[in-house]
Amino acid sequence: MAYRELGFTDKKAARDCALAARDGIAAQDKAVYDAAIGQAVIDMQEYRDAEVILAYASYRSEVDTLGLMRRALQDGKLLFAPKVAGRDMEFWRITAPEDLRAGYRGIPEPRAHVSFPEWLAGREDRTRPCRVMMWMPGAAFDRERHRIGYGGGFYDRYLAGFSPRCRLFVAALAYDCQILEKIPHEAHDRKPDRIVTEKHIIA
Repeated sequence: MAYRELGFTDKKAARDCALAARDGIAAQDKAVYDAAIGQAVIDMQEYRDAEVILAYASYRSEVDTLGLMRRALQDGKLLFAPKVAGRDMEFWRITAPEDLRAGYRGIPEPRAHVSFPEWLAGREDRTRPCRVMMWMPGAAFDRERHRIGYGGGFYDRYLAGFSPRCRLFVAALAYDCQILEKIPHEAHDRKPDRIVTEKHIIA
C-alpha cells in the first residue's frame, strides 16, 4: 500500500518500524527505487534553480546519494556534505564523492576544506539570495511531512540557524515504506518542503 496504515505516539517505535522496513528492501529493488528517486529530484524546478546542494552522504540502507552527487557536480552545482563535531553539524565543500571518509558513527564525512558559511561569506554576488537545495535523510515520515531522524537533532539545530541570505528548499529522500500514517512531532521539528519517494512527491 502507498502508506502504512499505522499511527504512532512514540518516536522510537515509529523509527524502529520504518527502519526495519527500509532495511528489508531487496538490493535489486533498492537500486530501482534509488534511480526513481534520483530522477524525481533532478526533475524538480528547485534542483534546476539551485546554485548549491547540501547533500547528506548515504549510509547503510538510506536512499543512495552518491549517484546524485555526481550528477549535481556534472550539472555545475556547488556540492557540500555534512560533518559532525560534538553536538553540531556543518556542511563542507566536496568536489567528488571520493572526498568522503568514514567519520561520525562510520558515516561518510568530507575532509574539512571550505565550509558552507565560509563560502557564503566570500560569494562574489551578494546582491541576490543564494538558492540552496538540501537533501535531508530521515528514519520515518508521515503524510503531513513530519519527520523523525536518528535521535541526534542535528538537522533541526542546523536549520534553526540557517542563513536568511539564502533561499532554502529542503527535499527529504525516503522510500515509500518509511511513510507512516502518523508520527509524533514537536514544535521545533523542521518539516521538509517535499518528501521524495520512489512512488510519490509529498507536498
